[in-house]
Amino acid sequence: MTNSASAREFNRYLDAIVDLTGHSDSQKLLGSLASAMSASVKARRVCLYALSSPDHDTEFNESNVQSAVIYDQFDADFGEPLPLEKDPDLVACVCSGKIISRDTPEGRRMVFPVFGARHVRGLVAIEGLRDDTARDDLLAKLLQVYSNQALTLSRAERDPLTGLYNRQSFDDRIRSMTQRASRRRADGAGGAALCFALFDIDHFKQVNDQFGHLYGDEVLTLLARLMTRSFRHDDVMFRYGGEEFAVVLANADLQVAAATLERFRRSMEAYVFPQIGHKTISIGFTALTADLGVEKVVMCADKALYYAKNNGRNQVRCYESLIIEGKLEPITQAKGDVELF
Repeated sequence: MTNSASAREFNRYLDAIVDLTGHSDSQKLLGSLASAMSASVKARRVCLYALSSPDHDTEFNESNVQSAVIYDQFDADFGEPLPLEKDPDLVACVCSGKIISRDTPEGRRMVFPVFGARHVRGLVAIEGLRDDTARDDLLAKLLQVYSNQALTLSRAERDPLTGLYNRQSFDDRIRSMTQRASRRRADGAGGAALCFALFDIDHFKQVNDQFGHLYGDEVLTLLARLMTRSFRHDDVMFRYGGEEFAVVLANADLQVAAATLERFRRSMEAYVFPQIGHKTISIGFTALTADLGVEKVVMCADKALYYAKNNGRNQVRCYESLIIEGKLEPITQAKGDVELF
């Protein structure tokens, strides 16, 4: 590589770094990385794999890699997650935390780790690399910049007490899931139904008044852990505010959502909190579709939730069923509603 070509490549990486560090939105950060990678390497395909697990682990090493699944974040519709263990190169990268490189009939394959706070939280796989002049060291540094920025944004999106997504990331997460489900439905992929649920810990104020806020915080933390064990890796969970939580159930119609939420309610009812004993929750849920505004979706679930709380608590109520039964009046378009499109 000539000096002028080397200088152009170096400047290209500097431009990419400036672009990556200029984003405060995780989806835009992904787009920036995609652009940077396409400009930096000549390859058949570049994938950015997010890692997850049934236990909702966010970082992985050799101790939990067996349960990990992956999906390509550069694929707008993600598709179905795949078991990580089916790809030995990806497993090796997670376990070692090092770059994996080998030749294939289609060209060189390289896998780079994307780190979280302690372990690997994602992987970049370059398939069919045709450019022998690509600088592995510069690519690694670029991905480290991305890792740092993504970790910073992730911390800003998470509730520090429970580790769930916070209220500030709520609208963007729901919008992203709804748009993706709409695209899959339009493509005939199926399995695109979504439901949204709000739930509230019954008589939570009594916990704070009787035992103190430290015990109240412990209840919230343990409830969040119970949520991560009860819901699937592709469901998205939030601490909506105070003792109120929310979840978007992926690939779930109203019937599936009702069964899932009822199982969770029973798990909560049976759980014994240290010093406090048993607590219960009330749940309201509704279908989540692209033609509804975020505010209206929340209002529908909230109305079902408060019906549950005003009619005995410790129960799951569906907004649509309550309308059919004549127990609630339908909510018209919310004033000042923010449309999803």
